[in-house]
Amino acid sequence: MADITKEREESKKFRATGDRDYMADFAGGRQVDDCESCGYPLRRQPDHGTEADGSISGLYCTVCYRDGAFVHQAADISEFLTKAAPDIAKHRGGSVGKIKLTLKKDLRKVARWT
Repeated sequence: MADITKEREESKKFRATGDRDYMADFAGGRQVDDCESCGYPLRRQPDHGTEADGSISGLYCTVCYRDGAFVHQAADISEFLTKAAPDIAKHRGGSVGKIKLTLKKDLRKVARWT
């Protein structure tokens, strides 16, 4: 009986340490890029836009960039918000108004608008 209790304690200790180590590695080692047009996280391959040759874009999301061109041609952030917010809201889920408010403050940080 003592051996079983000892094994359980050892198992718990290993699992707890392992989980913490895994999370530390995960948090420190995984880098997620953001779209350089709208700031959307590019976590999975379907999130990425495409270049003219069909290859995956490393800079832009599928809502903003397809076939090597920007989907929403805009001269400034205000025009971009008007044109792109409905599509971004549909893709991300959420209301157009909330997306506009969020993007308004976040777009100043992305390459396309700096």
